[in-house]
Amino acid sequence: MASVLVVEDEPLIAEIVKEAISDQGHSVVTASCAREAYSLLEPEARSFAAIVTDVDLGAGPNGFALARRARELNPDIQVAYMTGSAANLRHFEADKALMFPKPFSPTEMAEQLDLLIGS
Repeated sequence: MASVLVVEDEPLIAEIVKEAISDQGHSVVTASCAREAYSLLEPEARSFAAIVTDVDLGAGPNGFALARRARELNPDIQVAYMTGSAANLRHFEADKALMFPKPFSPTEMAEQLDLLIGS
């Protein structure tokens, strides 16, 4: 079982994603914005196998900045992005991360994440 941090500013989406990842046997912690996620990552980044983050998190840092910081703290952390904007798609190729354009199948996303973290 791995620990996964899910960062999503829409509570319903966060809950659906959390449930799908939990169903794969992983422990999930959620945050509603990058600042909340930073407060979880700073002391415990190495405890997370992956971070699943929305790209557009509203006010404050976006998902790309959050993933960059997560990788600075834990170079082994795997990253998956969720986005509702086609404009963000070009960033994913260079980032070596999973990308899930909204709407997506939460079950399929959780299965791909499970393969990525190798548990």
